Amino acid sequence: MMSRFDLHGRKAVVTGGAQGIGAGIVRGLAEAGATVTIVDRQSDKARALAEASGPGLVVVTADIGSAEGCRQAISQARDAMGGLDILVNNAAPARNREMIGRIADVDWADHESIVLHAAAAIAESALDDLVASGHGAIVNVSSILATSIGADQSSLAYHVSKAGLNQFTRWLAVRCGASGVRVNAVAPGLVDRDVGHKLTANPVNKKIVDSVVPLRRAGTARDIADAVIFLASDAAAYVTGQVLTIDGGLGINEVFGASLRAYTAAGER
Repeated sequence: MMSRFDLHGRKAVVTGGAQGIGAGIVRGLAEAGATVTIVDRQSDKARALAEASGPGLVVVTADIGSAEGCRQAISQARDAMGGLDILVNNAAPARNREMIGRIADVDWADHESIVLHAAAAIAESALDDLVASGHGAIVNVSSILATSIGADQSSLAYHVSKAGLNQFTRWLAVRCGASGVRVNAVAPGLVDRDVGHKLTANPVNKKIVDSVVPLRRAGTARDIADAVIFLASDAAAYVTGQVLTIDGGLGINEVFGASLRAYTAAGER
């Protein structure tokens, strides 16, 4: 009997899928059996990922910073795969540390255009296909910073755009429910990169993470991908309008006690 988590025969689009969490989601969906289109400006990285991940991956090089770019990306994905069942809105602008702490003079345009406007335009462009599939699913990639504040980690625009993405998820779930299209989001916490510098490669960071995260580790791209697979699959057939937090329990820890343990573990006293 086929598992309800099985995605064989499903066709998925992942925006910003060339690296990081997006790449982990691409690999996870492909391993679950889906045909996947990577939509990204970084064509070389996207093609390398597609080649390394086996058959069934398509690359669409696109700038989704405009409504027309979004329409073209979905059109190319539809033509390449012959339809669409799953949409993962993962794309987000690179974090600009110069914007951290600013109030008015901040990177609003970048986050509005990619996190909010593109997610809406991509969803609208894909909606007819998702309805026609009979089991359409949208998963938006949010962040724990949509509901908590990391003032020294990300800009104000990042926080606000991810909060907006959560509300967009709920609004779209109500809008699309009667059409049979489910809309959910995942909100990652502390995540170690698969490639490049890892948060917990720093020994002090590792001690802090082990102290404040109940599961005693940072998350991985695969942890996020597995949640996306669940929300995209028939196993979540009665789940819509939800933001699934994937943080190893970080958000339920009492702040003072967790901070005190982390301070002590890091050897600061």
